[in-house]
Amino acid sequence: MIDWLDELRLEPGPPFATMGTHSLALANWLIVDGRRDVQLGLKARLLDTSRPVVFAAEAGSEASSAELLAVIRAWLSNRDIAVPASFGDDHPLIEAARLVQEDLAVLQRVDDAWVLTAGVICFPTHWTISEKVGLPLAGIHAPVAHYDQELRERVDRFHARLTPDRPVWRRNWFVVPTDELHLPNYGHQMHIASSIDDDGSPMWIRSERQTLRRLPETDAIVFTIRVQLAPLGALRDRPDVATKMLSSIRSWDREKRMYTSTGGPLDELIAWLQALVGNGL
Repeated sequence: MIDWLDELRLEPGPPFATMGTHSLALANWLIVDGRRDVQLGLKARLLDTSRPVVFAAEAGSEASSAELLAVIRAWLSNRDIAVPASFGDDHPLIEAARLVQEDLAVLQRVDDAWVLTAGVICFPTHWTISEKVGLPLAGIHAPVAHYDQELRERVDRFHARLTPDRPVWRRNWFVVPTDELHLPNYGHQMHIASSIDDDGSPMWIRSERQTLRRLPETDAIVFTIRVQLAPLGALRDRPDVATKMLSSIRSWDREKRMYTSTGGPLDELIAWLQALVGNGL
């Protein structure tokens, strides 16, 4: 049973870009599960072998990152999860990222704009932190379909009003032909498979559980990203979700299709979902 499938936003558009945020209890801020050791090991390898790809920080991000590290240590300790004293890293955000399965990004108020000043993004969906660090919210989200028309002003207002005691979470989703977690810049090469087997192979539903939390001391905003994966074939047990996904995809305009499918055709996915729903599986 994949519970997070029920959290996917599958309403037909328009609008095609929505914040879709939900209130979040601090006790549920992060997710710790049975994949922790494997995913932290993968993070460690990426930080050792591909650091310029997965980490970037601007001067002045250290204090906010150090506060985040302390917050994460306290959150884990309160759940009886052992926390090493130090990994010996030269930036506190790297220390923090080694402790959790989530990717971490720090946003700070600079010249009346929220700017991405530091990030450890080991499990991105078609982007790298080096592309985004130093950019304001509008620059970060420039590739997102319909962002300027449907989201830009609301996102700016939301960040301004976010308070330390009221974090939020949201989800997005993609369908991709791999279960690899580390997908930094494959966006222009990855396409929906030319054929999808009856069991859904080789496709995977890739969802990012994202949270936003304001830090009380430095007033920075922390953006966490936890990638979760499910084989497309899991929808064979969830025809209700498959029906909603099919309706959502059919409503997309060209801009939304190009962004969400990373340039690849969606006809094969639509046909697979239609066959599943039509067969009543």
